[in-house]
Amino acid sequence: MYHSGFYMKVRFPQYLNRFPPHILYRSSLISPIFISLTQMLIDKDRIYIALYARGGAPTMINKEDMYHWALLIGPKIENEKAKGTRFHVKERLVATGQRQWFYDELPVSLHATNMLLVRVKIGKILDNKRLRKVLRNCPIRQGEQDWNCVSWVKEALEALWRNEKVLGTAITDWDKVRDGAMSFCQRKIDQHRFDGKGNFDMKMPPTLCLLEGKELIP
Repeated sequence: MYHSGFYMKVRFPQYLNRFPPHILYRSSLISPIFISLTQMLIDKDRIYIALYARGGAPTMINKEDMYHWALLIGPKIENEKAKGTRFHVKERLVATGQRQWFYDELPVSLHATNMLLVRVKIGKILDNKRLRKVLRNCPIRQGEQDWNCVSWVKEALEALWRNEKVLGTAITDWDKVRDGAMSFCQRKIDQHRFDGKGNFDMKMPPTLCLLEGKELIP
């Protein structure tokens, strides 16, 4: 989309497809349509990769399972009372004594916690309800060797990327998402972000915007 000297990569809401470009951008209509569209996109929730501390030695070849992986969604503008939602799978013991994977979707504070290490913003959400439906329908591969929380996050993102009505501007390459999240977390470890030796505001978790390639919260 191009207007007034700038370019913005977005997906138009479906109802705007009936307007040809020369109508959308006529000077008499640009205020009600263009401004409304821009505001709608600006106010949408964001989606993040979240890495949490976990015990045990990694077994995956790229050591992704050094961390527990989850997806977070939250508002663009965060204040002290801002809430988000966490989506992930976790293991727990069942009555038979075996461990099974369960899907978990829970409202969470966006403040730092003891276990949350980093957040990495990877996209803007067009349809929150549709996103939740997609994530709830991602398969739990019970009993499949080497399947874990990392596998679920990867498959969940791939399902979101296939559905063009869920996300707007987004990073849609798993290797880039994985490598960006892990390198950012390692950088924070090297900077002593988690061991109390660094000089950081600990109220909010370190946050990277992978879309823009910049740290939002050190």
